[in-house]
Amino acid sequence: MSENFPKLEGILERTKDALLGFMDIITPVIENAKDDHERLYWHHIYEEEEHRLDRINVLLPKVKDVQTKELDPSQGEFIRLLQDVSLEKFGLHNFLEHLDLSLFQFKNTEHGEPIQKMRDMTAEDYQEIKGIMQDLNDKYDLTSLAASTPTDEKEGKADHLKIDMYTQSESQATSHSNELGYKKKFTVGSLK
Repeated sequence: MSENFPKLEGILERTKDALLGFMDIITPVIENAKDDHERLYWHHIYEEEEHRLDRINVLLPKVKDVQTKELDPSQGEFIRLLQDVSLEKFGLHNFLEHLDLSLFQFKNTEHGEPIQKMRDMTAEDYQEIKGIMQDLNDKYDLTSLAASTPTDEKEGKADHLKIDMYTQSESQATSHSNELGYKKKFTVGSLK
């Protein structure tokens, strides 16, 4: 079918492993939270990633399957597959943000380096899945779903609602994260 699907399979496999590792790191934080705010904060992140893991477990076999058989781009099965891939693009963006949030707490701990590696890998995979989606949209003349576009990348959204780090190219964002050069600006929904 498309050379994009083997790439996508690799992204999903790496993401699945990273999700499991990240969930293992934050589980004891939830269990030993010092207050309800901390418990709810990490529980919310855990729950979002658990739901995402469920979606990946459903999507991965479909991506493997599409590599062995030809799907008709005008049929519902193919369109649903692309919608799922688009949702995973959005999920990678959220995972990237969750990893960045966790670095505020874990940067100088034994979990800092593994989380940083997950973060850097996810940043690269996010840029790659954006390219895959663009290629598929161009190839099949599909309309991109606004629901899969993060706030940081939407046109017409106020700049003060965006985080610069998530609007930059992969190399800029990775080096920005490595330095933890987060700009001190508060946005709607910011927790720090």
